[in-house]
Amino acid sequence: MNEQIIILIFLLVAAGITLFLYLWKAKKEIEYKKDERWQLLQNKANNAANSSNSILIVLVAIGSVVSLFYDIQLTITFDRALIYVMLFIGLRNGIELFALRYLDKRM
Repeated sequence: MNEQIIILIFLLVAAGITLFLYLWKAKKEIEYKKDERWQLLQNKANNAANSSNSILIVLVAIGSVVSLFYDIQLTITFDRALIYVMLFIGLRNGIELFALRYLDKRM
């Protein structure tokens, strides 16, 4: 039961970060009127967030190689896989949000 509560808390935080990201980006887009500086900031933040995709690919590749050489029995349900995907999307959006806020204050 404790594991489900922890996952629920992480899912709520991820959903909150995602909603805040989209609302904050919409507000800043209106404020900056889609100028070149804002587009540059979004591109840099998107590059930072896309690095998490590369890390995920490396981790999946390592997991695949390990499962080839060792007899590991792992059963995962489809619901659990979807939960992990949603958590990853929330993490990626969090990275993008913090990168945008950092770059917006810095530039």
